[in-house]
Amino acid sequence: MNTSDSSHLIGIRLGTALAACLAAVTLTAGCSSSTSSGAKNAAGSATTTSAASAVSPTASSSSGSVDGGASPSTAAPGTASGSPKPTSVGAGGPRDCSTDMLHFSIDPVREPINHVLISATNTAQVPCHLNKYPLLSTFQADKSTIGVAQMDKPAAAILLAPGAIAYAGVMTNAADGSGTNRKTIPALFLQLQPGDAGAGGTGRPVSVAMPPSAQYIDSSAYVSYWESDMQSALY
Repeated sequence: MNTSDSSHLIGIRLGTALAACLAAVTLTAGCSSSTSSGAKNAAGSATTTSAASAVSPTASSSSGSVDGGASPSTAAPGTASGSPKPTSVGAGGPRDCSTDMLHFSIDPVREPINHVLISATNTAQVPCHLNKYPLLSTFQADKSTIGVAQMDKPAAAILLAPGAIAYAGVMTNAADGSGTNRKTIPALFLQLQPGDAGAGGTGRPVSVAMPPSAQYIDSSAYVSYWESDMQSALY
């Protein structure tokens, strides 16, 4: 082999070796780049998951507690500030109610028809007995009183505590027009009755205004006994 051929062969071998070296360097760079990119993607994924975890509510944050978890307090029975105050009735027990111990009003009702409702509120500081039924008349000088409905007679007098209300219903006129002595009255005169023991006075008669829509009255009018609820007084 001459010198020219030898040089040519050496050049071919050097070129092949150089090409192989370049290929190896390119492959190494590509692997490095791929690894770096994978690491970046993994880091980005971890960052996203961490951020999502920070925003998403956890089970402990959905508690039903309000205002720092304070529970509503329940007052013990009888401790409310609006509870009725006890009253002393004295050794002799309650007296009969008198008209100066009570506030009276007369109000219209939808049912039953041709009825009004008398309310008596105890404005005194002690309880009293409200006996039988109110004595009602249309004129102060008239000694005759409106009749009473005997069918609802209570077993005993009502013990009316301070602030409590008793009721009496009044049918003012017959629905079929059968009543006589018809008249329009602006007020009824009311008098209380003593109990069997007659403990204390019942006071003078008082004038109680009739509602403007129910001032017509006739001979069929009657009043109920005093009752502790308005339904019993009206029916």
